Amino acid sequence: MTTDNADPARLGERGRKPAVIPALRGPAVVLMVLGALLLVVPALLYAGDSGPNRIDRWIQPAVNTPAGVWQVALTVDWTGEPAGRVVTVLIVAALCLLTGRRRLALVAVLGPFLTTVLALVLKQPVDRRIHGDFLSYPSGHTAAATAIGLVLGLLAADLLKAGRLVGTALVLGLAVICGGLMAWAQIDLTAHYPTDTIGGFGAALLVVLATALLIDRFAGRRQVTTRR
Repeated sequence: MTTDNADPARLGERGRKPAVIPALRGPAVVLMVLGALLLVVPALLYAGDSGPNRIDRWIQPAVNTPAGVWQVALTVDWTGEPAGRVVTVLIVAALCLLTGRRRLALVAVLGPFLTTVLALVLKQPVDRRIHGDFLSYPSGHTAAATAIGLVLGLLAADLLKAGRLVGTALVLGLAVICGGLMAWAQIDLTAHYPTDTIGGFGAALLVVLATALLIDRFAGRRQVTTRR
C-alpha cells in the first residue's frame, strides 16, 4: 500500500542512467578504433605539408558553394568558435539533465573540451599549415561539432531504447551530420583542407566515446562502493 519501506539506494539508482547504454558499449569501442585510425593515418601522411594533397584538390571544388551561401557557412563556423562552443555545449548538457541523463551531461561538457585540447596539442607536432603560417591539422571546429553530434546520438539511442544496430546508426549518423556540416563550412571558407576535417572527426570519435565509457566505469565502481 505504501512505498515508505522501499530501498532508498534502489530508488536513487533509477535516476542513474549510463552515458553509453549497454547495447552500444561494444560498438563504441569499434568506433573509437575507427576514430584513432582517422586521426593518426592522415597525421602521418600529411605531417609537415603546406599545401593541399590530391584528395583535397578533388574535394574542394565539389564543396565550394555560391557566394550567397557564404553567410550560412560563417554561421555554422561560429558554433565552432569559443563562444559558440560554450553556448552549444550548455544547451546539449541542459538537454541531457532535463531528461535525467546526468552522466551524459558530464560527457557533453568534458567530451568537446577534451577533444578540443587534443586537437590543439596535435597541431604543433603534425605541423601542417594552410595560408602560410596557420596550423591546420586536425580541424578543431570539426572535432567540436562531431563531439556534440556524438552526445546527441548517445542521448537519442537511450531515449528511444535502441538496440545495437539502430543505436550505432543514431550515434554515427548524428556525428556525421553535425561533423559533416562543420566540415563543409571549414572547407567552403578555406579555413581547413578537407583532410584536416577527417582528422577532427576521428579525434571526436576517439575522445568522446572514451570519455563516456570511462565515466560509466568510474560511476559504476562508486555505486558498488557506496552499497558496501
